[in-house]
Amino acid sequence: MRIQSTKQLPSLNELKEILSQRFSGQYSVKTFGAGRKSILVGKSTLIGAEISIHKNEVSIASSPPSVFGGILMTLGMTELALFIFPFFFKHKSGYRTLEREIGLFLQHQYC
Repeated sequence: MRIQSTKQLPSLNELKEILSQRFSGQYSVKTFGAGRKSILVGKSTLIGAEISIHKNEVSIASSPPSVFGGILMTLGMTELALFIFPFFFKHKSGYRTLEREIGLFLQHQYC
């Protein structure tokens, strides 16, 4: 999901603080990546979203919020998928729900 902003966007650290206050107690919020250029918002071990800011645009993408979640997702692409496939289908809609919730909040704040 991409959101075009008509207002001045905050810095990544300011956005992290805003999201931490808004979703306090619901989700984990932390910076991520080389040079801390993204924000990871985690709902559970497997459900999360990565938020990046590029000039006047915010992009939100589904992403496992932890290394353990990433490993589980990778294992899901192998033969183990036969055994844990139903588990992934159960959580697929959670990614979109989290993206929409964050996206709506950011649209109301910065558009």
